[in-house]
Amino acid sequence: MKVSERRIMEWWEAPGIEGREAFDEEILYLNNLTESLAVPRWAVLVRDLMPRWGFEPCSHRFFVGLEQVMTMIGEGRAYTRLGGCSDVPLTTLRDLEAVGTQLVAWAENGRREGGSLPWLPLWSRERAEAVRVIGELSLAACQGPVALDEAADRWAGQASTELARSLVDGEESPLVTLLRHACAYNLLWGLRRLVTSLGEPELFTPQVCRDALLLAPQLDPGRLPLLRATAEALVRWLRKKPPTTCWEGQVFALLGPRDPVREFLVASLYKTIKLWLVHVDNLHGEKRVYFSLI
Repeated sequence: MKVSERRIMEWWEAPGIEGREAFDEEILYLNNLTESLAVPRWAVLVRDLMPRWGFEPCSHRFFVGLEQVMTMIGEGRAYTRLGGCSDVPLTTLRDLEAVGTQLVAWAENGRREGGSLPWLPLWSRERAEAVRVIGELSLAACQGPVALDEAADRWAGQASTELARSLVDGEESPLVTLLRHACAYNLLWGLRRLVTSLGEPELFTPQVCRDALLLAPQLDPGRLPLLRATAEALVRWLRKKPPTTCWEGQVFALLGPRDPVREFLVASLYKTIKLWLVHVDNLHGEKRVYFSLI
C-alpha cells in the first residue's frame, strides 16, 4: 500500500511535539521508508497509534497504551489503545467521586469527615463555599465534560464569595483547568493542592497536560525512567543487540519477529519517544544525547 506524501508528513507535523520544529532528517528518513517499503495498511494504523500529540506520557495509562502499541507491532494488527487524552481510568473516577463527596460533606457540616481529609484548611464561611465548589465540580467531572461545564457556569454566576468565584470564573480558572485534564496522572494531587491553597495568599496554579511531566520526579519517580528504559530497549532492538535487562527482554518479546516493516515501526516508535524525552529534558533544563536513526 502506498501512503501519500501529504499524509506521512502530516502525521509528524500536526500532532507532533512543537509542530514543524520537530521535523528533521530522521523524520524525512522514516517518511522515505514509508514509501519505499510500501507499508501495509495494518502498519500504517499502528503507526498512527504511537505516542504523539494526543497520546502523552502525562496520561494515567500511558504505559498501558505503549505496551499495547508494542504488542500490535508484534502481532501485526491494530486495535483500540488506552492511555490517550481524555482517557480517565475507572479507579481514578471512583477516587475523584469519593473526594468530591467528602469535600461537599465538610463544607456542609463544618468539620473534617472522620479526619479522612487531613489536608483541608481551617473552616470558615468563605473557605466552606470554595470547598463546596471544588467538591461539586469534582462530582460533576465524574459525569463528563458537559456536566462539568454546566456546574462551572452555575457556580460562576451564583458564588457569593470572590474565593469561590475565582475557582471557576474564566476558561483558565484553576479548578476548571484541573478537572478538564482529569486524564493527567497528577489529577488527585493537584486537587488536594488546590484545596490546601485556599488558606494561602494565592491559589495553586495547576500544571496539566505536558507541563505535568515537570512534576514527575516528585509525584511519580518511576515514570520518566521507564520511558527512558523503553527507548533504550528499542535502540538495542534496532541495533540487533541482545537484551541486557528483564525489561528489555519483555520489550523484545512484544515486538515479535524482525522484518523490514517492523523495523520501520520500531524506528518510528523510538522517534516519537525520543521527541517526548527531548521535551522532558527541556522542561527540566537538561540536555542528553540520544541515538540517531541516521
